[in-house]
Amino acid sequence: MDRTDIELFLSIVEHNSISKAAEILHFSQSTVSYRLKCLEKELNISLFYRRKGQRTSALTKQGELFIPIAKQWQELYKNTEEIQHYPNQLLDVAAISSVSASVLGDVYETVTSDAIKMCLHIQTAYSNVIYNLVEKNKVDIGFVAEPENRRNVLTIPVFSEKYYVVRKTRYPKAMGTVYLEDLQPDKEIFMDWNKEYENWHKEKWGNIASYHVWVDHFPLLQRFLRDEQFWAIIPGSLLPRIYENMQTVQVDNLEGDIPTDRTIYMIKNINPRENRLSTIVNFEKTLKDCLIRIPDVNVLL
Repeated sequence: MDRTDIELFLSIVEHNSISKAAEILHFSQSTVSYRLKCLEKELNISLFYRRKGQRTSALTKQGELFIPIAKQWQELYKNTEEIQHYPNQLLDVAAISSVSASVLGDVYETVTSDAIKMCLHIQTAYSNVIYNLVEKNKVDIGFVAEPENRRNVLTIPVFSEKYYVVRKTRYPKAMGTVYLEDLQPDKEIFMDWNKEYENWHKEKWGNIASYHVWVDHFPLLQRFLRDEQFWAIIPGSLLPRIYENMQTVQVDNLEGDIPTDRTIYMIKNINPRENRLSTIVNFEKTLKDCLIRIPDVNVLL
């Protein structure tokens, strides 16, 4: 099968029109029809019904069954074509957003520097999605806050961190102590750090949402801390980003019925891709070197 023929077939399916597929892929309609007939002859099946005067392209049963095969073939061709361009130190990493915004930002910068020259494919996702990616070996290393028991996945504690309360202020003071009962729930900028934190939050303030706003992305949390009345609880690894992005911020310890420390886990497939083994080792070494320099985390590696 020819790659172009596969692209033509999938384009016809997507647009339900031979003429539209020809226009998009810059072929004449007669060329598309000819190549489609050649593909059907090679497969020994009819992919589309042909009726005189009919402008749309209706799939036969065999044509419908061929769609996933064509997509798999297209993906395999792409992967094969890219092999010649792959660098020696290629790594796929997925992490929850709060970890990418804090600890991993420094790790990414270090491993992609001229000294190491690692090529990273980075994506952000929720913990359960990251587990699925690692389990299928589509990602080499994942970072999650929600541990799961997966048969083919190693779950390794990386670091733990305590929580702090942060607010914007005109005149920051040295880190002090804030009692939870003194915080106004309707002024909270809430971000769900993990399941344990969510359960603690519900026990403390109830199931009914009483916060000012709920966010799932750390930069948004910072944006909503616009004056002194608003507050948020964040894990310690994010303090450097708070100090960096908010010049006038007050950070304090929590006192009272405080949430338990958050633990971040690194996950890996028990049978990693052979050509990624040395790169994984180098990444883990850099990760540990970066972690020990962060004052507000307890390294568990």
